[in-house]
Formats: sequence, structure tokens, C-alpha cells
Amino acid sequence: MSFRYDIGLLRAIAVCFVLFYHYQIPFFEGGYIGVDIFFVISGFLMTKIILADVKKNSFSYLDFVCRRIKRIVPALLFVATAMLLVLPLLYFDVDLKLNAKYIAVSLAFISNIYYATLSGDYFSPEYQDNLFLHSWSLAVEWQFYLLYPVILLLLKRIYFNRFNRFRYFIIGLGILSFAVGFCSPYAQSWSFYMMPSRVWEFLLGGLAFLYSRELRSAFKSIRIPITACMLGILFLSVIFFDIGHAWPSPMIVIPVVATMIILALDTQFSWYKIPAIQFFGKISYSLYLWHWPIYVLYKKYEFLMQSPYWIVLVLFLSFMFAIISYYLVERHKNDLTLKKIFMLLFLLMSFSLVLFLWPKSSILDYIRRLDPSYIHYFQYEEHQHLNPCNCYITRSDRYDMYDQQACLKIDSAKENILLIGDSHAAQLSTAFRNVLTKEQHFLEMSLSLTFPFPNPKGYQKSVDLWRYFYQEFLPQNHEHVDKIFISVHWLMYTYDEMNYTPAEIKKGLQQIISIFDQYGLDYYFIGQIESYRIPYRQIALKKLFNPHLDEYEYSMEEGKQVNEFMKRIVPSDHYIDLYKNKEIAHHSDKERMPYIYDKHHLTAFGASQVIHYLVRHGYL
Repeated sequence: MSFRYDIGLLRAIAVCFVLFYHYQIPFFEGGYIGVDIFFVISGFLMTKIILADVKKNSFSYLDFVCRRIKRIVPALLFVATAMLLVLPLLYFDVDLKLNAKYIAVSLAFISNIYYATLSGDYFSPEYQDNLFLHSWSLAVEWQFYLLYPVILLLLKRIYFNRFNRFRYFIIGLGILSFAVGFCSPYAQSWSFYMMPSRVWEFLLGGLAFLYSRELRSAFKSIRIPITACMLGILFLSVIFFDIGHAWPSPMIVIPVVATMIILALDTQFSWYKIPAIQFFGKISYSLYLWHWPIYVLYKKYEFLMQSPYWIVLVLFLSFMFAIISYYLVERHKNDLTLKKIFMLLFLLMSFSLVLFLWPKSSILDYIRRLDPSYIHYFQYEEHQHLNPCNCYITRSDRYDMYDQQACLKIDSAKENILLIGDSHAAQLSTAFRNVLTKEQHFLEMSLSLTFPFPNPKGYQKSVDLWRYFYQEFLPQNHEHVDKIFISVHWLMYTYDEMNYTPAEIKKGLQQIISIFDQYGLDYYFIGQIESYRIPYRQIALKKLFNPHLDEYEYSMEEGKQVNEFMKRIVPSDHYIDLYKNKEIAHHSDKERMPYIYDKHHLTAFGASQVIHYLVRHGYL
């Protein structure tokens, strides 16, 4: 088989799509499809390689795996080595520990499984500090490499004797995988990250190889216009797709099928051979590996480089390190023995483990190039802040126990203050406890991933506890509850497991108000605070170096809309409006701390500002 210049082109297209998407280059909002293109290419090549050896009766599973190790692992180790050397210099302990863990799970090729277990998804801004987030696709590919040869070997007899039936079986597997990814009841993150829900993309690449002869013959006279049309579809997908069409949107089928057809038709345009195109294809793997950690480091220190033109330097560095990686590592991959690869892998995993277990040490403090006074702009002790007394739960191993007996214990000799809501209630917990007098007793129900409605939907543990609250706790104890404060991140109404309409939220709010009024309770809704498009700590850093920066350029209009929506429903004497409230300071010079640490969660300083506002205005 002659050299496939179209594969070099597709690799170049795929890596540029992903790079420009991650770097937020205009008109590449759909660039995430580059990963899907890579999966189709891998399926095509692996099917060709495995079946060619099977046909010659020379296939060895062990040799196949060893070749894949030499193809994938050395360049990954090169990037991991560089990042593990950078981490102690530029990261404080919390981020150092997290990224050491991310690198370790990436080197073990289980990062996709690990990320699937976390709350949030690949497109969440909270994930953007992860230096090795992009490694999930390598893990998926590696798991496919381990499984696919076994499937083809089991079907070897059918392949030789019933070729059409063999192809139908591959089609059936693809349909099953597609159904798992798009029709299963599992969370979106599992569908996005896990190999079984991605196999159909690889298998479409395999079908491109298996049906190539028939398709080239059937479309012989129109191969050129069809191929040109499919290339056009890839570029149109990048332009017109956005996060709304991201996984698991059925729209992703369009670029995947277009890639499959390009591979199957094997049309070799002369311009494919342009050296620059083929060079991009050759360095595509190294470029994929390097571009993301370089970008994460840039975004972390963007406050030092506030001109948008600095992205040009980031692009240059990504290409430079990719070229170095290609010539220094990829082209010499066969010079490395498996023993050397595994020895280096063991050393890097061990170093990652050391950084994970001991992120705080005098040695690390000495070599770190960051001023310790800036620590609150880079990380935050979230667990202690949100969950000082096990009264907050969410879908996480760290927050999975609600101490119902302690958190809802009534003290009939004191004024009982009850805080309810989700993480926006939890963020106020410590600040509330700090200001209450000896004559006041604090109760808390901070239950994430649902709204505090009598008939809620969302995270099941939270749902069950809210039903208990309205059906048992409140009827039995309402006479002893003196004040209730409700604080909720109402913008999460769009989350998949909740998916509330405005009408449903209005109905739920009216039910809460009706029940509280029925029991004669003194209650207050703490209003929606500002939300930002990027973590506020990054904005605060920018302001330190550019005092004239308007932070509200980064605010989300949805926050304002939700606040106005709430004010139309909740009686004014029961609503505490905090949106862009001038009495709430946004920065503490003394503590060197911003008031919000991510997009919308208050720090200890921010929470203290809110609670002191309540005290000043007589709510407490």
C-alpha cells in the first residue's frame, strides 16, 4: 500500500483543530472534534495493521502491544518529566499535589476512568488547571489497543470464511457502543471519557478499511468531489459547532463519518504532499501532548502577560517543544528498549507519588519561585471552608457523609438559626458559626446538586434529605426554628440531572414560601452573587497588576438575570439582594485574598463580608 498522504493531512487538521479550540482562537469553537478525528484514524490504522498480520498468520499480541508502547509512551514520558520538574517551581502545595496525581494517573493510562468519577466535565472551567487533562484521550486509545486485537483474533475464523458476516459484526459492535454513549442513563462525564462509549468512532475507522474497496469502486467517478465535500464538512463543523454540540450530541456523527469516508475513498490530492502539511501530521502527536500543559501554565500566569498577543508566544513554544519532542524522542523511539521505558516510567510514577504524599516541605518552599503571600490567588482550602462539621454533601468521596444528628440538632434553650441550600450555603457555614452568640445555636443543611424544594430532583442523597426535611423535620421542629437562611446557586438549573425550567423553579420557590409562611417561620433568601466566566482569583491577580481593569467585563449576564428572576418571586422583605452590592468588598489587602475563589464560590473573606452585612442590617 502506497504512503497515505491523506492520513498525514487528517492528523494535521485534527491537532490544529484541538490546539486552536483550546487556545480559544476565533472560529474554532468546534475544534474539540479533532480528538474524534484522531480516534477514527487510529481505528483505521489498527484494523489494517492487525488484519494484515492475521492474514499472514504472523500476528503477535505481545509484539503489537510492545510497538504501541514504543509509539506512545516515550513522548508522553518526555512531557511528564518536564512538567514534574516545573511543578515544584511554580505551584503551591494543593495544586502541586493535584497535578502530581493527574500525571500519575495519566502515566498509568487510567486518567479517563479517574476523570469520569469526578463531578463536572471536560468543558468545565474548574478543570482548566489540570496540566494533563488532555491525557484522557490517550488512555482511551490505549484501552482500545489492548482490547481490539483480542476481538479481532476471536473473529479470525469468521474474517477468513465469512467476510461480510465479520463486517456486520463490527457494525453491530459500533451500534452497541453508540447506544451506550448516547442512550445510556449514565452521567455525561462517563459517556464522554469511557472507552466503551467511544469505541464506535474507532470502529468506523475500521469499517473505512473494511469497505474501502467497495466504496472506491462505487464512487470511482466522483471520488474527488466527495472527498473535497467531506473535507469541507470537517471545516464547517469546526466553525458551526460549539460546546452545545459537544459530547454526547448526535451532531458529532457528522465529522466522524466525514473522516471515515475520506479514509475509505483514499483520494490523494497533489496538495496533500505539501511539506508543511505532512510535517504538521508528523509532529501531531507531540504537538497534542505539549500544547495543553503549556497553555495551562500560560493561563495560570496570564496576569503577567495581559496583552492578548502573548498567545502568539504560547503557540510558538508549543510548536517548538513539539518539534524538539519529535526529533529527539519520536524519531528515536526504537532506540529505547522496553526495559528503559519501564524504568523511566517507574521513576516518574515514584516522583509523582512523592510530590502527592509530601507536597509541603521546606525543600519545596525553598525552590518554589512564588511569593507565599500570593497563595490565596492560586489555591484554596476548599474542604475546611465548605465542610467544617460534615453538614455539606455532594457527589464526591470527600463530601459524602451528612451528620444528620449533629447538623439538625435542636437546642430548645437557644435561638436556633438554620442555614439551608447547596454549596452556596456551605460557603457561609464557617462565617455564620464565627459570628453567632452563645445564645444562638446553628443548624445546617447544605445539599449540593439539587434545589431545596419539597419535591426536588437531582443528586439522590440530597433529594432524600430534602424530602426528610419537609416531611419529618420541619413538621416536628418548626416551633423551635427561629430563623432560616436559604442560599443556593440557582444557575445550576441547567445541569443535566436537574434540568429545571423557569416555571418549575418558580413553582418550587412558591412551595417553599407557602410552607414557611404556613409555619410562621422567619426566613430570608440570600440572593445570587456575581458569577464570572473565568475563576475570580485570576481576575483579582490581573487587577493587582492592572488596577484600571473592569472586573465586570468577565461577569456572566445570567447571574443578573437569575437575581432579577428571584426578586420577582420572593417577597422583598424576605430577599437579601447581594448582586453587585457595594458593601461587599471584593479584595482583602490584609489577607491577600479575593472574595471569590472560582467562578462563583465565596472565600472565607467573601463569606465573612456577607455575614457581616447580615449583622449590620439586622438579619442576624
